[in-house]
Amino acid sequence: MTTIRAAEPSTFDRVLDAAFDEALLEVIERAEHGGPSGLFPRELIENLGSAGVFAGIWPVGAHADMASVVRLSERLGGLGSASAAAGVSAHNTALAILRRFGRSDYLRELADRATRGDAVVGLGATEAGGGSDFAMLATTAEPTAAGFRVRGSKKFVSLSTVADAIVVVARAAGSHRDGGVTLFALRSDQIHVGRPYAKLGNGYLDTAPVEFDVEVPEEAMIARPGTGLAAASAGLVVERMSVAGLVVGACDLAIGVAVAQMMRRSQFGQTLFEHQALRLRFADLQARVDTVRYALKGLTVAGPVPFRAAAGMKVTAARLGEEVMSECLHIFGGEGYLTGPAPIEKWWRDMKLARVAAGGDEVLWETVASGMRPDLEAHERWVRS
Repeated sequence: MTTIRAAEPSTFDRVLDAAFDEALLEVIERAEHGGPSGLFPRELIENLGSAGVFAGIWPVGAHADMASVVRLSERLGGLGSASAAAGVSAHNTALAILRRFGRSDYLRELADRATRGDAVVGLGATEAGGGSDFAMLATTAEPTAAGFRVRGSKKFVSLSTVADAIVVVARAAGSHRDGGVTLFALRSDQIHVGRPYAKLGNGYLDTAPVEFDVEVPEEAMIARPGTGLAAASAGLVVERMSVAGLVVGACDLAIGVAVAQMMRRSQFGQTLFEHQALRLRFADLQARVDTVRYALKGLTVAGPVPFRAAAGMKVTAARLGEEVMSECLHIFGGEGYLTGPAPIEKWWRDMKLARVAAGGDEVLWETVASGMRPDLEAHERWVRS
């Protein structure tokens, strides 16, 4: 008889096990009860950094280990705090850009500090009315005798109230469309942060508008004009895979809680779980969550994650996550619609961000569609006019 042994936890999983200690969970718990105006806790980034989590994502070289990115997001998503997962994802996204494209001593030092958790970094890309369309960039970078004058504004910048630096997407003055996209790292004292927005969910993921008009040295430039779009895209791959991992972890938690409710609550002489219609609906949800989980794993071990694949994975996971939360909320009936008795209503509100952040559905579908190619040979062979 063959003995099947459980797979040994990876080195990174052991790092996560050590990092997710009582101190880290207490940081998240305090933030969760700080109210919608509470700021994102820097301690979360600091604790993860000091535990070696970010160093584990970038063990060598400039490319992130995407399997570790997903595992971290799954763990955070499974804690029932989407704000924590989204905030760490924002830090990781900016850090991915810095580590891969930062060449100056200043940028390398900033990346090292962010990896250790000594610095918090965010990404400023979205402008008013622009969304994910970099062709509408109004932020400009104009050469000066001492470097560049970077001026403009960004509408949605997560972590802006606690960040030490923000990676800003701009356009070289006088250039047009994608060819002039460039990136800079601006210090917090070079940016004016506005009042954080009141949001539908993700209460302590502080997100605010920022404005800046500052002269910076050349060493603050992360990507020169013409390479900025590629640099920003590399960061978006990390963010979109993070979102997909967050969704899987959050769905596992929500389904587990909903199934427990189904086994404890009775209707018409049977537990809800004994009603076939409900049981099979949740079996369908669980199967699809598992499919996304294993698709993520397969994608992360196949080599560098293509931009198009990350887009497709994120939009697929986010839409499924919204459906899962809605069905889990439904299981709690009237109590599920109340604030307080069950956390599902909060998870339901938080999940909506997954379909908005890092590119809306339509933007990501366009990314997928742009890579589709017709099979003209098969069409000629099989289609009869």
